[in-house]
Amino acid sequence: MITALIESPTTALTGFDRLVRLVRARLVGMFEIYCDESGGADHGFIAVCGWLASVERWRRFETEWKVMLAAYDVPYLHMKEFAQFKGPFDKFQQVNRSPRIDFVKDATRIIREAVEFGFVCVVNYEDFRKVNSRFQLKESVRSPYALAGRFCIARSNVWVKQNGYSLRDVAYVFEDGGPDMGGLVEVTKQAGLHIPTFSPSRDTENQLGIVQLQAADFLAYEMRKAVVDHRDPFTKPEFFRKSFQEFFSCDVEQGNYREEQLVDLCETAKIPIREI
Repeated sequence: MITALIESPTTALTGFDRLVRLVRARLVGMFEIYCDESGGADHGFIAVCGWLASVERWRRFETEWKVMLAAYDVPYLHMKEFAQFKGPFDKFQQVNRSPRIDFVKDATRIIREAVEFGFVCVVNYEDFRKVNSRFQLKESVRSPYALAGRFCIARSNVWVKQNGYSLRDVAYVFEDGGPDMGGLVEVTKQAGLHIPTFSPSRDTENQLGIVQLQAADFLAYEMRKAVVDHRDPFTKPEFFRKSFQEFFSCDVEQGNYREEQLVDLCETAKIPIREI
């Protein structure tokens, strides 16, 4: 189902519900959202995907994730390298498939047990170009990447508010190096949404990597793979790989911006038509 970009009203909560969730929020602390992108202009689409969880759950995730990486003697998970047996993952090519399969299963399980909400958003470049020729789309949402990232932030905000929490206690972290980070910052500012920060998922010379972003990398890679292999996998989720289907038990929101949905967005948001 295509979800509107605009945030919807919060669900009404009873006084008892609010009290329970307030106590839980005080105990658990703030929420963190981690996002990564896949695809790009050379693929014809961009996918931005991510996960939301409380700080407490992310801490448990970090501990379990690092233990898992150590057990398989790899320093991080980067799905592109993993899929192509590059870097520290070349050893998986020299043994039977069992360790590789077990690694994916363990990674999937740890992510699935940690996260509370997920989101995937795909924007088609050619459809974006077509609609931009009719409407001032680029002036409003900057780029396919910025639109997809804004979708993820907006839908996270909806989940947080519907579950009785304050947006003041949410942090958004995107993988550093996205194709239009400045555009994403600009559209979030204009929409009054939380402004994200950008960090690497793996250690660099200047920064420590954030392992939670590796969970987002996993989801983004699987989304890219599904779109490349099946063109429109949203209509037939059974086409997803088994490693992706494991996430179906999670609460995941989907956005798929093809031409029709982009036109609907322009009309709903009253984006001006270009003068001929």
